[in-house]
Amino acid sequence: MMPYVNNEIYYEVYGEGRPLMLIHGAWASHEWWRMQIPEFSKKYKVIAIDVRGHGKSARLEKPTTVQKLAEDVDKVLNTLGISEIVLVGWSMGGMLSTQYYFEHPEKVKGLVLISSRLHKRPRMLIEAYLRTIREMFTLFMDFADFEGFESLKYEDEVKKEVQKMFSSSTDPEIIRWAIEDLTKNRRRDYINIVKTLAKYDASDKLHMIKVPMLIIVGDKDERTPPEFAKKIHEKVPHSKLIIIEGYGHYMLIERPDIVNKEIIDFLQSIGYR
Repeated sequence: MMPYVNNEIYYEVYGEGRPLMLIHGAWASHEWWRMQIPEFSKKYKVIAIDVRGHGKSARLEKPTTVQKLAEDVDKVLNTLGISEIVLVGWSMGGMLSTQYYFEHPEKVKGLVLISSRLHKRPRMLIEAYLRTIREMFTLFMDFADFEGFESLKYEDEVKKEVQKMFSSSTDPEIIRWAIEDLTKNRRRDYINIVKTLAKYDASDKLHMIKVPMLIIVGDKDERTPPEFAKKIHEKVPHSKLIIIEGYGHYMLIERPDIVNKEIIDFLQSIGYR
């Protein structure tokens, strides 16, 4: 039997020890932690989830809220009987991790944000609506049902977006895998998650975070530029900022050696062993 919560949220568990939860970014899945899980599970109990609307979890038929997505995180932890956690969130996962802290500060011992942002981006919402209108127009012109439309030139669009976010030195096999994994998600779910995330803004509450936070970003990240990470670092009292030179939004699979070492060093430094 596959591990699901309420037949909706898929998760996998690896290793033994104090628990870490890994929360992926928008359009991805738990598979994007493939370079972290083997290393972290040597010392920790690692829980990797598929956020609603991604991977093997339930679809996202309409926009929701980051608060509700954080509730799914709590359901998984409660199912596993976990009362303390360090959350590691990449991109969207950083938003969910931070929101979970605001909802359950007594459970969170530390936060790790990779390539994330915690302030509102109105432009992101406008782009989502424009994409919806453009795709629905194309749908009408092609006389196709929406489900059938999911695959129309989808891989070409994904490939174009993905290649912009990898460095030129990236192994082509990794890029191929990334495109394959991303296209498993429906673009309707992606549009709905973008609409959800565009509204999220935690900037006025960041000073209230009392636990240690590690913030990692690549200096070439165009999706979540270093300026976003600096804004978080300036407001979170017990935070540490690491900027990795030469890499962008996908550095967790391009430079896992650096990312993994920084996270393990952080966990050790806060006594989470």
